[in-house]
Amino acid sequence: MPSCEKGKQRNSSDSICKKLPVCVLILEMNRKIGALLFLVFFAIAVGTHYSEYKAADQSLFLAHFEDPANRFSFYPWLVESARQFRSGRFTLWTENEGAGFPLLANYQSSPLNPFNLAFTIFPGLKFLDLIVIIKLILLGVFTYLFCLELGLAPVAGAGASVIICFSGYVSKNINQINLSTELWLPAGLLLVERVFKYRASFLKILLLGLVSSLALLGGNPEAGFYFLLIILLYCLLRGGWQKRGESLAILIGLAFGFFLASAQLLSFIEYLGWGWNIHSPSLHTIGRPKLQWFFSLFFPWIFGPNRSFSAQLFLLGYIGLIPLLLAVFALFSLKPGGRSLKFFWVCTLIFLALVYRIPPFYFLSYLPVFNRIASVKFAYFGVCFSMAMLAGFGLENYFQNRLKARQFALALAAVSGLAFLSLVFAYQFPLVPYPRFPDRSEWVMPLILFVIAAGAVFYGVFFEERKLSSALLVFLALINLLHLYPGLRPEGKIDPGRWRFENPDPPAYLRPVINDRSFPRLTGLNQAFHPNLNLIFGIDDFRVFEGMYPKSYVQAMAELEKFSMEDAVLEFFRHGWSFDINQENLGNPLVNQLGIKYLVSPREINIPGWEKIFSADGHILYLNQNPWPRVWLQLKNGQSDLQSAQIIEYFPDRLTLEVGAKEAADLILADQYAPGWKAELFPSGRELRIVPDGLFRKVPIEPGQSKILFRYKPLGFRVGLYLSLAAVASFLAGIILCMVKTRKN
Repeated sequence: MPSCEKGKQRNSSDSICKKLPVCVLILEMNRKIGALLFLVFFAIAVGTHYSEYKAADQSLFLAHFEDPANRFSFYPWLVESARQFRSGRFTLWTENEGAGFPLLANYQSSPLNPFNLAFTIFPGLKFLDLIVIIKLILLGVFTYLFCLELGLAPVAGAGASVIICFSGYVSKNINQINLSTELWLPAGLLLVERVFKYRASFLKILLLGLVSSLALLGGNPEAGFYFLLIILLYCLLRGGWQKRGESLAILIGLAFGFFLASAQLLSFIEYLGWGWNIHSPSLHTIGRPKLQWFFSLFFPWIFGPNRSFSAQLFLLGYIGLIPLLLAVFALFSLKPGGRSLKFFWVCTLIFLALVYRIPPFYFLSYLPVFNRIASVKFAYFGVCFSMAMLAGFGLENYFQNRLKARQFALALAAVSGLAFLSLVFAYQFPLVPYPRFPDRSEWVMPLILFVIAAGAVFYGVFFEERKLSSALLVFLALINLLHLYPGLRPEGKIDPGRWRFENPDPPAYLRPVINDRSFPRLTGLNQAFHPNLNLIFGIDDFRVFEGMYPKSYVQAMAELEKFSMEDAVLEFFRHGWSFDINQENLGNPLVNQLGIKYLVSPREINIPGWEKIFSADGHILYLNQNPWPRVWLQLKNGQSDLQSAQIIEYFPDRLTLEVGAKEAADLILADQYAPGWKAELFPSGRELRIVPDGLFRKVPIEPGQSKILFRYKPLGFRVGLYLSLAAVASFLAGIILCMVKTRKN
């Protein structure tokens, strides 16, 4: 090479080297400014959208759109757990559900979730409302950071974050426990991406373990399964065989997360061994979403409290036409993203196929685990998150001028065709039993916004104002999603006094039950006084609004209601997602043995042995004239001695009985039998054998005066607690080690 050419090449290289730090500095400044603008814009959008819930008589946490679980499950469990923690006990058991139920092991109570532990310190509804907003912000921030890690511009990351956070799925599940798990998905993917990009490190494995444990502690096992599934699929498609070392490190991080969460997970797994739940292999066939309902992805139909019905469970979370247009832009270039971009296309297609039962992916629903979860519902987040990420990639392609005029035309034509097809299906195949066609306002406004977005796209192309038009597209995507505002607003009106953590105001008809100190049980007719609300007022309701039940409890209900265990799932749904006792079965002798002393009814009844004692607020309280005490002796001659045993101390996980037996007998405690309950003589500590008697606990005793102590010590919790503590200690030691190593370097 001639010397002059060498000199020119050297000068050119020197020039690039001198400019490189400046370019990096400018890029970093742009990212910081972009991050700040995104946070300001996002905070304003969230604060404005949910501002009405600041009022004292409104609660975002208790708001009800289509699933009332927060009011009837999650909040009562939170109150019960926080009260037990504050009194110095682990939240292992509650005596106020059924005949006694596991609390930690039901999984959905998730008392070890850090968000729920925070409620123990600050037990107020407004604090829970704040936590809901914090979860939404975390989802948005983690999505934004993940987009930046993939090489997207700040505006593209902002677009993806806004789209997932204001999608129909998140808006409908903003206060559900699903989101407590799903919000950690982008954080997990961010760490996995960094492992593949920069190789595994001890700190990344620790952080991945922490994130995965937070997801597993979220409280929804199905959402936790999909979290792990998406992470593993991303490893498979992003890393491949060439990155098997990094994939192994990621698996170690996920396993470490399991150990961190094992106090809750192992309790749940132990409960699975003796519990009953509705997740039979045929559960996923109960609801069948129809392919023609795919229009719910693009137009905001049938949303709203006044038009809510069961078919909503089978509608995809609304994503809008503008995000769809941006996602289609991602079809025309793989820069940046590469394998990551392909992954989100694969995820979208697989999960859509699962939702709409399209072969061959439909057959995944028959595989183990898949056949025991409501695949349709928990695949929705995967669809919405994948489409939001694709929209971010598409906006990046537009922002970086990677698209040609022909590709713009194809994208607009494709989305317009889908919009037209959606309109045809919506009118030709209306949702049954929805009685009317959609209003024009429900599709005219999205189409107008779509036309404005198309104009913004062409404005940016022809006038070379892509920064301005990209920001405008993010804003239009937000408006497109907020078009749900009139309908997708859950009912959050509450009576603040009734939902207080301390000294809540009970309904007047419950006051006689609260003032009764004889350990009575309550039941109700026709969902009068909804099950689980009793936890707020500290009374015992034999009905339970749960996801998992002790099998012996269901068998007792089958005996009372005269149905077979094969029909238990159908009876569960027929009774309103719980079990209760019908009026004609209140005379069953087992009702007395269970100690059911009170009945709440919405109407007058006439049943022998039940006396009307109070009426208020459209509810009538009846008193059972013949309830048995909570504990009695079963004599060898078959007679029952109801006088010689009594309860002298009663706590959720510990109770003490005083017994004066004249002869050898069986002590019957009318509380739920469960593995983990231990009985011992007090004060000697000699262990006594507990035998299940239906759902009751039976202990053979000898003649004489004695005190018997019952304690709940489940093996799953004890083993899981030791593993969790060891994992937490390892995590803290690892963090300290990493900090020391960083300082030395």
